[in-house]
Amino acid sequence: MPEVNNAPQPDKSNIQGMILRGFTHPFSCHMVFKFNTRAGAKSFIKAILPYVQSAENWGVDKPGMMLNIGLTFSGITIASDLTRGDMQTFPPEFQQGPISANSQASLNDYGSSLPTGWAFGNKTKQVDCVVHAYALTAAQLEQLVSLISGAAKTAGLTEYLPIDNGTKRLEEYPLMPRFSVHFGYQDGIDQPDLSWSDPPNPNDNGDLRYFLIGHPIGDSGPYPNVGNAGDFAKDGCYNAFRMLYQDSKAFDTFLDDNAESIATKLGKTPAYAKEWLAAKINGRWRNGSPLVLSPDEEDPKTSHATVFGYSGDTTGMKCPFAAHTRVGNPRDEAVFNTEPNPLPRLIRRGMAYGAPPVDKNYNGDRGLIGLFLCGSLSGQFELLYSWINATNFTPLNSNLTGQDGLIANRSKMNPPANTSYTIPTEKGPITIPHLPQFVVTRGTAYCLLPSISTLKSIAG
Repeated sequence: MPEVNNAPQPDKSNIQGMILRGFTHPFSCHMVFKFNTRAGAKSFIKAILPYVQSAENWGVDKPGMMLNIGLTFSGITIASDLTRGDMQTFPPEFQQGPISANSQASLNDYGSSLPTGWAFGNKTKQVDCVVHAYALTAAQLEQLVSLISGAAKTAGLTEYLPIDNGTKRLEEYPLMPRFSVHFGYQDGIDQPDLSWSDPPNPNDNGDLRYFLIGHPIGDSGPYPNVGNAGDFAKDGCYNAFRMLYQDSKAFDTFLDDNAESIATKLGKTPAYAKEWLAAKINGRWRNGSPLVLSPDEEDPKTSHATVFGYSGDTTGMKCPFAAHTRVGNPRDEAVFNTEPNPLPRLIRRGMAYGAPPVDKNYNGDRGLIGLFLCGSLSGQFELLYSWINATNFTPLNSNLTGQDGLIANRSKMNPPANTSYTIPTEKGPITIPHLPQFVVTRGTAYCLLPSISTLKSIAG
């Protein structure tokens, strides 16, 4: 058990807002840049700094336009005054980035997800800065994006692409329902509590100290937490920024193709079997009801439930072991003693991009912009992704080379993953011989969301 370090609660005015709260602005744009000069990097951050939103409570006056800023290891190297020795105290996975062999052992971005095909974040498209812009109206978003783009152009930055649900698309398509994804599920239901207990509780995986740099529970991190790099990173948080294509057509086809046979085995209608299968793949019904609480049908009363566990479902009869939400947050489930204590959690932010799935004729890109915030990229984000690609973390799962039913990459595992999916039922197991590929990686960047005082020091 790590030692505890009791310290004053951090100043919210110094923390970038998205770390402590999920922004609910209906319009957003995530902009990816490369710095070309040190002076340009500093002048760009200075130009957009007035719009950086802190974690302070804004009261009744919700900002019409605001943004947060992430810097990669290369971006910090270019923009900051840290020495080479200072930079070496950052975690290896942050230094090397998501395309390194060590990171890819967990992320498994092979096949159609190969980094060589990414829109950003590979060897030819170095990411230095990601700007997350939010607005209350389409006009305000357009104004803010224009301001950011203008500042980037003036500072000589390279922009790879805008990723947005912006105004031109909204003229043709309605907004995606808030907190929903293209597969039809409600999203963003369960997040870590981000508690700050006094004294700190090392067994609480929602303690803010596990996410915010410079306030460690033990000596192991988050880090860097000493020296110049520690001062630079304090009150910051790591962000694994992912652009993930969601093949909703493949997902709907998969559900339709299996609904008839499952309906026969269950003695139900194909329409019920389709939704039942979608729930068993995810671990929640599409309205959000967790299978553990509502195993037979969705229930509005449990649609946003977060207080439940898996210890009473040791056979997977209610929720399969490889269901997405069970893999991503095992809660009180028994795991191998080689896994960390407490079990890792992630702060998840993001948005759907592309036309809603109700438009069957839309052939453009659609998916999820995922922001996965953590204090340790390897110990939280990458560890959970390794569980997603090979559900081998719990002794309760007899298929220790299986995969997350929804978002795992089905290609190139060593040893090869079993892509079949077994759903226990009272009438006997139902096995899907092979799960298709539903999600493809389009880009990844490992960023630090620096404190506001650090951003000010960069801007001079």
